[in-house]
This record gives sequence, structure tokens and C-alpha cells, in this order.
Amino acid sequence: MPAKPWKDWTDDELADAAQQGMTGQGAHVEAMRRLKESIVTFSGSSDRYSRRMLWLTIVLLILTLVQAIAVLPTIKAWLSF
Repeated sequence: MPAKPWKDWTDDELADAAQQGMTGQGAHVEAMRRLKESIVTFSGSSDRYSRRMLWLTIVLLILTLVQAIAVLPTIKAWLSF
């Protein structure tokens, strides 16, 4: 194993060290590796949905403004009584 601080080790190096030091615990190491991959995958899809939500918000804001402008004559008519 490399002689460097733990934080500088790659995921694969950490997994190898854990599997060597924890005989019979390979399932736990594999589970953690899969969890990390799932989190990375979810993060990517989350970013995509965040962008979609931003565009949806912009479109809804524009539609709200158009609706507010369209109703202004009616509000003015009510207030003139």
C-alpha cells in the first residue's frame, strides 16, 4: 500500500487495504463501495432535475406575469367604482 495519509488514498486503495485487514469482511467493503457509486449516480440525476425545476419555475413566473398583466384592466375597473 502507498505510504501516504488516508485522505489521499483512492477509493480502490482504501478498499484493498480494508479487504486485506478485515478477513471475512469483504461484503461490508463491497456494500460501502456500492453505496458510494449509488450516491454519485443519484447526485448526477439530482443535478438534472434541479435544472429542470429551475426552468419550470422560470416558465411559471412568466405565465404568472402574463396573467397578472391581463387582469389589470379588470382590477382598474373594480377600483373605479
